[in-house]
Amino acid sequence: MTSARLKWLPHLENAVPTKGYGNRLSMYLIALEAWRRGLKVKFYTIDNHDNKMLIRYSLANEKNVYHFESSRGEKLTRYAYDVCENKDDTKKILAKAGIPVPEGKRFEENATEEEIISYANKLGFPVVIKPISENAGKGVFSNINTESELRASVEYVRNELHYKDIIIEKHIDGVEHRIFIVDGKVLGVVNRIPANIIGDGKNTVEQLMKQKNRSKKFNPNLSSKIIELDKEVMDSIQQSGYRLDSIPEKGRQIFLRSKSNVSMGGDPIDVTDQLTDELKELATKAANSIPGLDICGLDMIIDKEKNTGVIIEINTKPMIGLHVFPVKGRPRDVVSPILDYYFPETINSNKTNLYFDFDAALAPLRAKLVREIEIAPPPTLENIYAKCYTISGPSVDSDYRSWIRLEALKNNLHGYIEELNDQKVQIIVASENEKKVQGFKTVCMEGLRETENHDVIEKEYTKPVKIGFEVYSIPRLWKTNQKLRKNLDDEKLKGKKLKRNAEKLKRDAEKLKLEKEKQTLRLNRKIKRKEQKIKQLKKEKSNIIIEKDKIKKEYSEVLSSQSWKLTKPLRKINSLFK
Repeated sequence: MTSARLKWLPHLENAVPTKGYGNRLSMYLIALEAWRRGLKVKFYTIDNHDNKMLIRYSLANEKNVYHFESSRGEKLTRYAYDVCENKDDTKKILAKAGIPVPEGKRFEENATEEEIISYANKLGFPVVIKPISENAGKGVFSNINTESELRASVEYVRNELHYKDIIIEKHIDGVEHRIFIVDGKVLGVVNRIPANIIGDGKNTVEQLMKQKNRSKKFNPNLSSKIIELDKEVMDSIQQSGYRLDSIPEKGRQIFLRSKSNVSMGGDPIDVTDQLTDELKELATKAANSIPGLDICGLDMIIDKEKNTGVIIEINTKPMIGLHVFPVKGRPRDVVSPILDYYFPETINSNKTNLYFDFDAALAPLRAKLVREIEIAPPPTLENIYAKCYTISGPSVDSDYRSWIRLEALKNNLHGYIEELNDQKVQIIVASENEKKVQGFKTVCMEGLRETENHDVIEKEYTKPVKIGFEVYSIPRLWKTNQKLRKNLDDEKLKGKKLKRNAEKLKRDAEKLKLEKEKQTLRLNRKIKRKEQKIKQLKKEKSNIIIEKDKIKKEYSEVLSSQSWKLTKPLRKINSLFK
């Protein structure tokens, strides 16, 4: 299955089976190109101490046989291999040839932590720590800025990862590029961006990571190189000011690792056309400074403003998929030049666009039924002519699909018939014989019931086709899932209605709440006025009581006064007159 955003080289579209994804991609792509040229392709297993399934392959013609491990071929000399396996030796050879490399020093197992720290302080921070002979970014920690950071990194690399032999070197600012070189020629350049996510303003950090990992599944090179949620990723998220449940703003890019390795979840972006001639010349000079280095992936830190580069590493088994399947930019055919270099006599030979069944080829090896298996040569090296017939109608059932397969095999046609739904199939047929392909439309119609109406759409087909003829039926589980999806869609619609109703109820509740608050406010104001009036009345009552007490006191004083007593007879006489 291809991704809409992934650009495919035309001769590879649909020709990379899932068993060829990931770590076996380089092996499959080189073997496929060789097979298409008519070379003998053989896969075999080798013994190893860990009893792992190690598969190698060989390519041969009448003159030569070359054995390969992934993208590494037999023309690579032992000297070049040993130099590139030891990063310290690589730097010494390059420096001797006048190639810029980071200043640094090797510390073997017997070196103490204090010796390492002392050297780093003299070298000056920031620094980089890396194992002497590991690839894919294992044990590499860059841009270490403090002594405490370095101590923690040394402890982790030496005691937890068990890489005792290490290199400490100066950190170089710039952009890291992987440059793919064959026989001294630059064929592809990618800028590897560390694992990252870009916010959309809707999804959380965790959801964005899952979406990014799902998108990788459709890229043959990145399908197994997902972003793992480990300590480094969690620390990076936290340092960026987010949590797993945070929703980053739209367009915000969050880097999840410091290392740019694709195997750690990074993104390869093709920048071949942007590399200057001076830097290409530097890369070529670096590769040529190691005698016997035929194919390599060279890592260079580039300062774009100064147009300068520093070589930090050379890999003799580079990932081809970086250049064939970049996430952005133009895909590069870096495979054909490898075959041109190993088998120059096949450069102008005819090539078929058929492809072989990689899954079937490896199955006996994985089951340990055989130790080696040779792929049958392609039926033709001529250009293949292909057609696509889409047939709709009630007769395209399982019996019809089986009948079509037998007829295709009888006519030596390659391709497949695929069930699109209960009443629709797609038939792809291919052959070097154009007449057979065109005539197969008549064969397709012969298998249909004449009493029923059928619709046939005919189109040219230009994509690669697998040898043989197969029937692809929609699995029952898929059909069941389709019904479940429909039911789920219905439930989603109901859910949306319920959600709308719930939102309406929520709005009504908010209105009622607002009205209640208004009523409460009015009542509180009324109560407050009453309380103020009661307070005023209480104050007036208090004043009256005080005035009454004052009058009582004055009256009492009058009654007890001497004048009141002396005038008592007069008051009695006066009362008699009244």
